[in-house]
Amino acid sequence: MNHSATIVHFCDELLNEKTCYALARKYKFIERSTSKLKGYEFIQAMILPSKGLSTDSLQGISKRIREINPEADLSSQALCERINDRSSKELLKNVFAIILRYMHAKTIDCCPKLNKSLGHFNNILLEDSTVAKLNEKLQDKFVGTNRGGTGAKSQIKIDLIYNLMKGVIVDAQIYSGSEPDQGLANRIIKYVQAGDLVIRDLGYFVLKSFKLIAELGAYFLSRFLPNVKIYINKDDKSPTDLGMYLRHHYQWHSIIDLGEVFLTDEKIPCRLVLYRQPKEIIEEKQREANKRAKATGRTMSRGKKICLQYAIFVTNAPKELIAPEIIGTIYRLRWEIELIFKRWKSQLEIDYLKGIHANRIECLVWSRLCSVVIIEIVSGYISRIAQKTFDREISHFKLIEYILRSSRFCRAVITNSLEKYLMEMEKDIPRMLLKDSRRRSTMRERVFSGEWYYKTQHADIQMVA
Repeated sequence: MNHSATIVHFCDELLNEKTCYALARKYKFIERSTSKLKGYEFIQAMILPSKGLSTDSLQGISKRIREINPEADLSSQALCERINDRSSKELLKNVFAIILRYMHAKTIDCCPKLNKSLGHFNNILLEDSTVAKLNEKLQDKFVGTNRGGTGAKSQIKIDLIYNLMKGVIVDAQIYSGSEPDQGLANRIIKYVQAGDLVIRDLGYFVLKSFKLIAELGAYFLSRFLPNVKIYINKDDKSPTDLGMYLRHHYQWHSIIDLGEVFLTDEKIPCRLVLYRQPKEIIEEKQREANKRAKATGRTMSRGKKICLQYAIFVTNAPKELIAPEIIGTIYRLRWEIELIFKRWKSQLEIDYLKGIHANRIECLVWSRLCSVVIIEIVSGYISRIAQKTFDREISHFKLIEYILRSSRFCRAVITNSLEKYLMEMEKDIPRMLLKDSRRRSTMRERVFSGEWYYKTQHADIQMVA
């Protein structure tokens, strides 16, 4: 079965009347066999990517349901009651899980450049979260936070685990906005397998999580928290002042690989790699550090000031797997997940969440996550063709615009003309879906070519006292 036929088969199998009705009955969205609402029209109306899906009013959703099934003539009030009920949330949450399982079962690696340059890792897993602001009346259920300067009394958080090697969502879950990322650090463990690489930012910096990843035979890569105790040798009785150690031993190095060191009093083995940063970045970090020190009334030690001159990475991957010169570039692959969140919000408007009922908010979020995964399935299909035929990456921004345009994808599914739509889409790849040609390399191309994180020249190195 070719990939377009797989997508058609997926829509036929999941979105048909019989399957959707069974799901709707199972999760008590439909309780009477005589109901004119069959389930499939609600599911299709809520999850099929289309223009305005996220911002449609209840009246707009009701209209879309009638277009799919004229007998399901739900008023806006009746739809409101349905969406506010717990059953709608449970139904769409489980539809999301079904779509994910299908995608994982059918996925073929679609990132050849990463496969060639980082093929010694089985998977590259990224994890990060994004928040959306809610009506403050929901703060009892979804508490907000002031982290990042975008505080609100009520927020909902989506924590995403993404497999960059395969280009697929591994899992997504929703939490209160106040849930700290560190509290979610172990969530990824059940998805990690031997030979995988996990890349996350400082929000998920939990040493016990790193230890669990290593025990599974997998690898992690993260920025480093300078306040963590470091022991250069396992039998050292007291921790090392990292800044002063660097000053005494690596004053003229632009890239420093300390090899195996030991963190905290538990002596957890890790590898530290440091890059001396450009002068303007060092000065900016020093200004911010001085501001924080003044606000707290603390004095920064000399060693801490020296550490500000470096970007510090921690990993358990040996040099044979990741050379010190490329480790920072590989870490930058983490920005792929930030771009995903940007597309979710700017194009799919996943953060447009109106209402004061918690079940309704969760129903809307799960429905939009379903839309996201459907787009990922189509994206994987188009990406493979683009790489194979044109040796180019697709523009995910352009692809989303293409899918949403005039709601053609949605209508193609409803009218059983999806195969024809995908054939047209395939023909439009070179004209409408490829990334624009530019001098600047993509991040995947930089990793593929082994581009250094910083290209600091020895003559430019200065050690700040």
